[in-house]
Amino acid sequence: MDTPNLSKPKSQPPRKQKPINEYVKYSGLAFQMAALILLGYWLGGKLDKWLEFTIPVFTIILILLFLSVSFYSLIKSLPKD
Repeated sequence: MDTPNLSKPKSQPPRKQKPINEYVKYSGLAFQMAALILLGYWLGGKLDKWLEFTIPVFTIILILLFLSVSFYSLIKSLPKD
């Protein structure tokens, strides 16, 4: 009787990612960036309305803050080549 081979299967060499995966990754980052900027716009508008400011101070601040966060996220996701 043969005993079943319970050893671990040989590990396969890592496959190269297809270029389409890179496009999907970066297009997802573009949507994330747009969503963050729109969130900053919406939250800033709500704060400005609640505090009854005539100048959209919080809208501008939050848009710039979320824009910088989205650029930071973009830079961190780039390959280190």
